[in-house]
Amino acid sequence: MSSGDIIKIARPTKIELIRLRRRLVLARRLHRILRDRMTLLLQEFYIALERALELRSRVNGLLSEVYPSYYSALGIHSYEYLNAVSDSVARDFRVVAGVRNVIGVAVPMLELRDLPQSSPLIPIEAHVVQLRRRELLESLVLLAEYEKSLVLVGSEIARTRRRVVMLEKFLIPRILRTIAYLKMKFDEMEREEKVRLMRTKAVLERTRASQ
Repeated sequence: MSSGDIIKIARPTKIELIRLRRRLVLARRLHRILRDRMTLLLQEFYIALERALELRSRVNGLLSEVYPSYYSALGIHSYEYLNAVSDSVARDFRVVAGVRNVIGVAVPMLELRDLPQSSPLIPIEAHVVQLRRRELLESLVLLAEYEKSLVLVGSEIARTRRRVVMLEKFLIPRILRTIAYLKMKFDEMEREEKVRLMRTKAVLERTRASQ
């Protein structure tokens, strides 16, 4: 057993052995807590992933429905005109952001607010855009919320996994090896003490016999 396989200890004493055993109990408890937390985070991640995939599919469907109407209007009217009309409609458009706690991870909450009504200046060719505008924007806002949640929860899962691996593969085994090393040292010291006592007893018996 090399010195790198165990925790460095100034003096192998019974007190150090007790401390190591307490440290082992704490490390195992922390390992269990982190492993349970990672399981819960993974569940939240898969829930958010499923929701994000549903929203992505909905957004793609809405865009495939809206684009033909938009390009039809673009073919009749100029891009500058459509852009100016869109700016006048979306001037007061805003998204309110908040935060919610997911197993210790702060993830965003987004809500669409103050979406203005349709403008009479928008061409009739873009009527599908008007019909699907609110649904599309709400889906995009929700999609942004869930995709950002995926990034944040995924980062926390990776960080928690590194801690679990560190405890499971490095710290706990090193503590166990150090405890085994100390017990071996104490057994060796006990055997040496017994040998000394036996030698001392033999010397005393020879001394008494010679007297």
